[in-house]
Amino acid sequence: MVHHAMATTSLLPDRRTQWVNTVEFPFQPRAFESPDGRMHYVDEGYGQPIVFLHGLPTWSFLYRKLIAQLSGQFRCIAIDHLGMGLSDKPKDADYSPAGHTHRLQQFIASLDLQNVTIVGHDFGGSIGLDWASQNPDRVRDIILMNTWVWCLSKNPVIRSVSKAASSPINQYWFRLLNPSPKFYFPILFADKHRLPKWVQDQYQHAFNNQFETYCPEALARALTSDPDWFRGVVDRLPTLHNKPCLILWGTDDITYGDGAHSRLIGLFPNAASVPLAGVGNYPPEEAPDECVRHIIRFLS
Repeated sequence: MVHHAMATTSLLPDRRTQWVNTVEFPFQPRAFESPDGRMHYVDEGYGQPIVFLHGLPTWSFLYRKLIAQLSGQFRCIAIDHLGMGLSDKPKDADYSPAGHTHRLQQFIASLDLQNVTIVGHDFGGSIGLDWASQNPDRVRDIILMNTWVWCLSKNPVIRSVSKAASSPINQYWFRLLNPSPKFYFPILFADKHRLPKWVQDQYQHAFNNQFETYCPEALARALTSDPDWFRGVVDRLPTLHNKPCLILWGTDDITYGDGAHSRLIGLFPNAASVPLAGVGNYPPEEAPDECVRHIIRFLS
């Protein structure tokens, strides 16, 4: 039996959307039917396509303010990776970074997107670069926000997170207590006042079911256990060196270790880099207006 991936416009079941703040996230919900499960996405505006890719432990809600401001000039597309946000969360899906890239490939092909601007944050950056480096003919330019594309096995903070996600007993308590993302978010924001409780709840509700954390657990393990995948992405990055690149970096981010910003710049010799002072790991949440201003300037 052959499974075909396709993108459709579809209202998602009420059980998925009843907690979503539709005032802050007023976008038409759409569904991409991947062979592994239904994936939620939004597609707003017209013109030059921008594909927004989130990381851990977020979903397309992360980009709501950017989409609201940019969709008047651009076609803004933001998908929830399988296992996260409003997408299905099957237990046995391939949640490796390569698995996410494969589904992204199917999704972009289903919409026949050309001349794409890729925007990636956290794991969305490295997954986006994996796709872009394999499809440079579809890529117009790249925008990266606090991301990385190397194995983080030597980073003590990440190593502890990955170890916790790899321990069966820790997985049990993790699912029982369901701390993500309410545990991680306050730590990674430079200014906790930029993280009101209702915003935190929008991320927390995506994992209301304690047995729906299979994807975050798999990606947390991959942070330190998938060096070959990261190495493969880096080896293909020269295919993107002629593409314009913008790096927006929250300078108060503790996630990826000292020197991460410089190391990322080193992988893109022609990149324009903008340090965002007083911003932590989540520029779209902590400095959305500043992000929009730099993105418009870059794309123009």
